Amino acid sequence: MTQTPDAASRAEVSSPAPATVDDRYGRSRQRGIDTRIGWALAGAAVLAGLIFLAFGGWQETSRVEYRDLAYSVEGQREVRVDFEVTAPAGAPVACTIEALSPSYATVGWKVIELEPSDTRTRRFSETLVTTYEATTGVVRSCWIVEESA
Repeated sequence: MTQTPDAASRAEVSSPAPATVDDRYGRSRQRGIDTRIGWALAGAAVLAGLIFLAFGGWQETSRVEYRDLAYSVEGQREVRVDFEVTAPAGAPVACTIEALSPSYATVGWKVIELEPSDTRTRRFSETLVTTYEATTGVVRSCWIVEESA
């Protein structure tokens, strides 16, 4: 079978040039540069994350953590709260203790200052006088006391 000149010319006309396809679908030399920049930015982000994780742990030594251990309703107007505080050794710490009613209203609270100690984790027991019968007692927050000048 022989091709007629019209069929051969149509075949040449219907297949686009390779440069046209590359331009149409974005395959060019520029894309290789964009990929390298993307990998470099991703690598820099991973490196920054690792540095943050490695050096971020040093800040935990100045954090204050607290945990409620137990509470006991001692009477209609008193509640005892047992709690544990973890703070840097030698740092003066203050905590807010709160007594709550059945509707979670505050019926008693107290700010107590804990003396500095060489021990990081210590246990305390504090009794609160309430204005109404309490059903629970909790530690609301603890913080390191800044020494005033």
